[in-house]
Amino acid sequence: MIHKIMVFLICLFFVTGLCFLSYRLGQSNAEVKTITKQVEVVKYVEKKRSDIYAVPNANRDELLKRMRAGIL
Repeated sequence: MIHKIMVFLICLFFVTGLCFLSYRLGQSNAEVKTITKQVEVVKYVEKKRSDIYAVPNANRDELLKRMRAGIL
């Protein structure tokens, strides 16, 4: 009787450990993906900013018109 309880507790501890380790592994992978997306957004914003600054004498009305047209 006691032997069966011990085996059950060891198996329960093993399964709990596996669940915890898989959770931690998934959490670290999610963090890497988030950082990668943030870097991609920063690169995109920098590219768009340089495109805006490349337009000579872009005044407020012209920029608003482009923004509404979806160019910016």
